[in-house]
Amino acid sequence: MSANIRSIEALVEFRAALIVFIEDASLALQTMTMELHKSYEWIEHERPYYWNAQVRRGFDQVSQTRAALESCRMRIVAGHRPSCMEEKQAYARAKQRLQHCQDQIKAVKQWANKVRHEADEFRGRMATLQALLEGDLPKAVATLENAISILESYSETARPQDFEE
Repeated sequence: MSANIRSIEALVEFRAALIVFIEDASLALQTMTMELHKSYEWIEHERPYYWNAQVRRGFDQVSQTRAALESCRMRIVAGHRPSCMEEKQAYARAKQRLQHCQDQIKAVKQWANKVRHEADEFRGRMATLQALLEGDLPKAVATLENAISILESYSETARPQDFEE
């Protein structure tokens, strides 16, 4: 087997660039994993907690506005019952807000399932890159170090022969 090596320095620079790539790619992978974890926590824990609290508040608001509406309907002013338009509108808004919050809980569950699936896909795809960064590329760096060392030794022993002619 023969090699046509023109520059040991190019191998040294390539080895250094490979080491930088390994470090940068590992850092990027860690950052993406952390961001994924934060997003997963947000959709899996924070959003359900928030929307469940909003549903509880919504039920309270519906109850309060219904009570205000019923109270208004019981009043008689100058022999007439008031229209209670403001109370009706407040009650309708409270029911609409409660429905929105309940819909958001359903949406969050769907998104949590989607995020869980996509996170698993991401981890599966990144496992290949992780294996490359932790196994194959460090082996390649070691092989390059060995080759550089051998080539440098060879070039040092070859030089004195060049001068003897």
